[in-house]
Amino acid sequence: MHKPLNGMFRVLVCRVQSRLCGLPLDAVEETLRPQPLRPLKSPAVHVQGLARIRGDWLPVVDLAGLLGLTESGAAPAAVRRYVVVRAGERRVALAVAEVLGLQTFAAEQLRALPPLLRDRDHGAVSALAERDDELIAVLDQARLFPDDLPPTAALSAADGGEAASHRGAAS
Repeated sequence: MHKPLNGMFRVLVCRVQSRLCGLPLDAVEETLRPQPLRPLKSPAVHVQGLARIRGDWLPVVDLAGLLGLTESGAAPAAVRRYVVVRAGERRVALAVAEVLGLQTFAAEQLRALPPLLRDRDHGAVSALAERDDELIAVLDQARLFPDDLPPTAALSAADGGEAASHRGAAS
């Protein structure tokens, strides 16, 4: 899990379906309205497609699906915001229902996951915190990238090179 600064841990709180999730603020680059998507020729689980954000083609990951909050055959949840996060050199746009704002927690307010929730289905959740009467799943940005997600360059190349050629044209 991310290390707190001066004993404080800041997260961007988002609604994903009916749940609240907290993304470490130092991993968040920006939030924005959903952009037009370019489908992938070789689909990756939970990746909705590629969106052009600030001149780069980024994979858009359905956060609800990644967290196991969607039922098979159910209609996709309404996505009203993208949150661009970075883990090392990798960047991804997370599709969420809404962004609620910033929340600061003292390190002692974060609780480890109970043993029953420490499994593959909850792998992206690093801790739990409370806000008013709601539980916030604090996420680890390094675990938000689906296992089968190739690097962005490979995603662009799989798109017939069009994404990469559009970037060159925009420069």
